[in-house]
Amino acid sequence: MHGSKASLKAWRLSFVLAGLAAGLTLSIEKANCQYPSQQQNASSRGQIDPNKVNKKPAWLKTGEALAKVPEGLKEKVSLPDVPEYTGKAKFLNGLIYDHVGKLGPCYVMNFNTKETSNQVIDWYRSVFQMYGWKIDYQDKDSINATNQKSGNMCILQVSGPVAGYDAKGDNGSYSIRYQYAKPQ
Repeated sequence: MHGSKASLKAWRLSFVLAGLAAGLTLSIEKANCQYPSQQQNASSRGQIDPNKVNKKPAWLKTGEALAKVPEGLKEKVSLPDVPEYTGKAKFLNGLIYDHVGKLGPCYVMNFNTKETSNQVIDWYRSVFQMYGWKIDYQDKDSINATNQKSGNMCILQVSGPVAGYDAKGDNGSYSIRYQYAKPQ
């Protein structure tokens, strides 16, 4: 199943949903706008005709839906075939999505590190290669890899320390998104 267009679309969807859940918000008033040809009068002001509203969000193009609203993680979770980072990392926050479409659960976790983002991405690049992951894409700030045995997918993104947390002495951060290829 890995490598298929449906799998890739579902993975992209989970990535977008993770971004939305991590703090991006959409104004319901703007999202539920009326057609330009509709004229509002005093009695209908603020009311939306449910028959004329697009029921499918614009970002949901695959027709696949979440099983349920993502849950927050209170602590880091061990991920199959990805060893725990051996540097000094502090878990900041995370989410778990029950499943997206036909894929299994998706974990999203964010960490601040004492090491620089370059050191973190170099460590993960070595780990992915050592544990039999195929690196599908990489640049200076991210790695997208697929486990060749299970089909599970992982995206790692690095940057400077995340603001808003006790970042004294922190020099970098990373976000890891782990998508199971099959329901668990």
